Amino acid sequence: MGEKCVLILEPEYYRKAHLERLKAAGYRPVLKECATQKELFAEFKRLRDEGKSVEAIFVKLGLSFDRELFYACGGELKFLVTPTTGLNHIDQDELECLGIKLISLKGETAFLREITPTAELVFALLLALLRMVPQALSHVLAGYWQRRGLVGRELKELTLGVVGLGRLGTMVAGYGRVFGMPVIAYDLKDEPFQRQENIHVERKDTLGELVAEADVVSIHLPWDEDTAGLFDEDLFKQFKQGAYLVNTARGEIIDEAALLKALKEDVLAGCAIDVLHGDSRWAERVPEGHPLVEYAREHDNLIITPHIGGYTVKAIQKTRTFMVDKFLAALGDKGVFDDS
Repeated sequence: MGEKCVLILEPEYYRKAHLERLKAAGYRPVLKECATQKELFAEFKRLRDEGKSVEAIFVKLGLSFDRELFYACGGELKFLVTPTTGLNHIDQDELECLGIKLISLKGETAFLREITPTAELVFALLLALLRMVPQALSHVLAGYWQRRGLVGRELKELTLGVVGLGRLGTMVAGYGRVFGMPVIAYDLKDEPFQRQENIHVERKDTLGELVAEADVVSIHLPWDEDTAGLFDEDLFKQFKQGAYLVNTARGEIIDEAALLKALKEDVLAGCAIDVLHGDSRWAERVPEGHPLVEYAREHDNLIITPHIGGYTVKAIQKTRTFMVDKFLAALGDKGVFDDS
């Protein structure tokens, strides 16, 4: 067996102390930005040729971690570490068959309560949509200084509908209250509505009831077999005419063809999304001719951002520290790096 390595595919914001801790545990950190599967396979070959063994990979979104990739490691991979709660970029069945341990943020509720940027992005997107910020900037860059055509809407005049009142949904409901928005929510569980922080939230018994009443619908659900394609054509028909939709959860929760139809037929006044179907497997490029991206090029009422929900300096640093700690704990190292 060669020198044991930890391959880190998204090196940005890993601090010297993180790398020193990995070295102390007997692993050589290899920092390599790989944008495609081909580049990653080439890196595996380079390391093998140098007599090194990749026993752990700290992964990034945009690459598909499947059977082909696992076998390309030469059977030496023992850990796959992903700084995400969503795992749709990983073939978990194959991982289990090969005995590779998956380390993720899924279920790390206490830690994730400290991570707020996705909830904050909901309102960044919503305000950009309602106050026509991209259009206003385009006007100024084109040399104009006029307000005609840039009449916006106020948050406090709109009812916020939160779909999924978990960690992020609760944050968004709280932010909505600060903006003076009436807040309604739909969740299958009773517990979220019993929390003190959600005392201002009115519960709706069905998703159809919520979308019929809300002026703004914000999605905060996990992606699973029950939520895949949940926002379909039938549900969009139940939306309040002229409502706005924000999705920072998972692209797979929305039927994109139905969303496009709702925009074209003015069922929705606007939409802002940070996720698209399958985006966690894209290699840093939007698929050619993507229908929603093409629509956004020609229309002002759809804003799309490239999965930047949790992408802030502090959140990334905290997450890097947490994942290094969790990996080392899996090795039996109980020390915790102080990130203060």
